[in-house]
Amino acid sequence: MDIVIARGGPDDFPQLLEPVLAAFGDSLNDEQREDIRLSYDDCHYVGARSAGRWVGTMGAYPFEVTLPGRARVAAAGVTMVGVLPTHRRRGITTRLMDGLLDDAAGRGDVLAVLLAMEAPIYGRFGFGVASEFTSVAIEADRARFTVDPIDDGELVLCDPIEGSKLAEEVWDRQRLARPGAISRRPWMWELWRRDREHDRKGDSALFWAVHLDASGSSDGYTTYRISEGEHRGLPRYTAKVVDLVGADADVEAILLRFLCSLDLVREVEIPLRSVDDPLRYRLVDGRQLQVTELGDFLWARILDVPRAFEVRRYPFDDALVVEVEDRFRPDVGGRFLIAGGPDSAHCERTDAPADIELGASELASLLFGAVAPSVLADAGRLRADDATLARADAFFTSTPKPFNATEF
Repeated sequence: MDIVIARGGPDDFPQLLEPVLAAFGDSLNDEQREDIRLSYDDCHYVGARSAGRWVGTMGAYPFEVTLPGRARVAAAGVTMVGVLPTHRRRGITTRLMDGLLDDAAGRGDVLAVLLAMEAPIYGRFGFGVASEFTSVAIEADRARFTVDPIDDGELVLCDPIEGSKLAEEVWDRQRLARPGAISRRPWMWELWRRDREHDRKGDSALFWAVHLDASGSSDGYTTYRISEGEHRGLPRYTAKVVDLVGADADVEAILLRFLCSLDLVREVEIPLRSVDDPLRYRLVDGRQLQVTELGDFLWARILDVPRAFEVRRYPFDDALVVEVEDRFRPDVGGRFLIAGGPDSAHCERTDAPADIELGASELASLLFGAVAPSVLADAGRLRADDATLARADAFFTSTPKPFNATEF
């Protein structure tokens, strides 16, 4: 049976999502269908049709992504990827990705980004690790600080409408300071406000705690749920953080101190923190902050190499020539001179000898500063001499480390 790739539109809801639901063994009730329609209408979909039925789906949200140096670029947030179990192993995902990336490049997107359920699938399309994360758990009654943060403001518990408004303001400011952070679409905030029962997974409704500075402006917030529990007849509740964002490390420490002081709470779980998170070193006993998970999170694929590396900033002035092998989109690859520093950068195709040879996946990691070139070289995924690797490690580094805390 012939497979035809086509763009999905508003009238294709919810049939276009059937391949995704089937691939993940899921279904939608009326409430979930209402919620997912919010994001559906904000998504660019391509699908595969056979005999008049959708058999494969792939979508892309319109995001902004922050690069080192506070630059922002347009990115396609790849999502809703699925093929009917009856139509696997026919190259449908490859054809969908080809069409989706063509559309994204046509819209002027510099990158495509995604969260990889299965990493091996996306490396062959040129996606590489753009950020990593840690999940942590803290014993609340032992979380004493070496130096308490000074708090000239106050913490307030807000209702979902007011809390989300203030949180969105904080998020839009802070995402500019963190490479790897993405913009949050209006429907994301709406879903958090709705706080459906099926999203709670047996825990409490979502609490919104906002920190106000001395002038009364919001400069941090945390959203969390309470999970009830007991041990030997004594209450042992857990505060499960959904989001914790502050204007600086002191505000985030204030928010953590608040979570650890909640009545009946004996443990605080934070599922997404950056790998350069200073919270451990705030504690008198840093071992009370236990890492429960460590892994990759955001993946990126470059669609326009010169634009991506020209808007990025670098810690000092230098120039390197990279030879990029892009097997999935050969026209994107080639040899490029990347010259830059703290204030400006330039990237163009060149015939000069290459200093570094690498693939499209590895180039994406260099763009964000997620993985040092020397590490990729030791892994057999990048070629350069030792002197060049030392320069490249310093040139492509990112401070702070790239981090994304938004699921999509």
